[in-house]
This record gives sequence, structure tokens and C-alpha cells, in this order.
Amino acid sequence: MMLTDKHAIVYGAAGPIGSAVARAFAAEGATVHLAGRTAERLERVADEIRTAGGTADVAVVDALDEKSVEEHADSLGRIDISFNLIGHQQFFGTPLVDMSLADFEQPITTMVRTFYLTSRAAARRMIPQGSGVILTFGGYGDPAANLGGFQVGFGAVEALRRGLALELGPHGIRVVTLQTNGIPEAVPADFPEKAARAIAKHTADSTMLKRAATLSDVGALAAFAASDLARSITGTALNLTAGAVVN
Repeated sequence: MMLTDKHAIVYGAAGPIGSAVARAFAAEGATVHLAGRTAERLERVADEIRTAGGTADVAVVDALDEKSVEEHADSLGRIDISFNLIGHQQFFGTPLVDMSLADFEQPITTMVRTFYLTSRAAARRMIPQGSGVILTFGGYGDPAANLGGFQVGFGAVEALRRGLALELGPHGIRVVTLQTNGIPEAVPADFPEKAARAIAKHTADSTMLKRAATLSDVGALAAFAASDLARSITGTALNLTAGAVVN
């Protein structure tokens, strides 16, 4: 298995993408530390992993709070992989020129803050061991209207990812983005069915392959990116857009 004896933190592990990545890490032999805000939801994911023969533990962590992130990292001892995909509020549907400053900047601040705090915590523990992988999710794409600060936040995280990759590379630490144009399976269950179908169709139609990436695809790519099979890949994005974004 690709991740035997590795210790992986997944922030936002109760969400559809976070849980898919956590299950994939565990299936490849990693001990997975599930972090999030709601213990009950995290325990359900942990139970699934354990039932499948994997190893997982649960911790309630506020990934926007410096003390919470650092204390949790201290409790683990070793960290080999860090993946952050916490949920946060977005403000869609309003043109940029009509948005309030607060609504525009909130997702940007949230995305950069959480990725910085969790990446810094992981890197501080990875540097002494001379190895580690930090993964982010989303990447960049063609601009779309009425998404507020959403794409701006992803752009800021990408800039931070490049800086971290440069500074941490000499310590044997890789920093990689899993680039996506959307995962229709991750649309919340309570989302209106008609709108969910429209999102799925639009996502698939925008790709060269005329199909959207799945949660299973995300998990498989995350496990590969975190493994030694990808040991020479850093400072870049792995394209999971099925051809919607051309590199």
C-alpha cells in the first residue's frame, strides 16, 4: 500500500470531499486523524474507515483558531500528510460591484487563514523529520460571474502554496494542489434537486471528457500525491478537471 506507516491529518473530514480523501488515505495504509467541528459526524467517518480495516481517530478542531490547530498537532507527534478542506460560508449570486466589503473579503480571509494555520502547523513538525506532504484543493480556473470572493480566495491560497513549496522544498516537504472544476457528488444532499442536476450537467459539459470527476477520483489522486510515487512533484497543481482547464 502507498501510505503504510504514514500519519495524515484531514481537516474538514466529515464533508463529502474530506471524507473521501480520508477513506482513500486509510485504504492505502495511513493512520488518519479526522479533524473537524462536529464529533458525531467525524465518528461516522471513522467508523466507516475502521469497518473497512483502516485506522482512524477523531478530534474536534477549529481550523481557523491558531491555538486549536497547534494543540492538536502537538498531540499527534508525527505528521506526514496534511489536507485541509473545511467548509466555510460563500456569498454567490451578487455582482462584485454590488457586494459589501465584508461579504467579499470573508471567504478570502477564511481560506487563507485556515490553509496558513494548518500548513504552518504541519510544516513545523515535518521539518525536523525531513519529509512531508501538504495538499490543498481547488486551484484556479477561468473566471465566472457572481462568485464574490470565492475564486479570489483560491488564487490567494495558490500563491501561498507556491511560497510554501519554495521554502519547504529544501526540508523534503512537498506542497501540491489538487485542481478541480467542481465535484457534483459533493453538492449537499439538501440542495434543490433541479439545481443539483444543472450543476452536474454544466460541470460535465465544460470538460473534454464530457464527465465530471468523482469523489473516488479525488481520493485516488490525493493518495497518489501524498505517496512516494509522487516524490518529485511539488510546487504545482495536479489537474483533476477532466480537461475543463487546459495546462
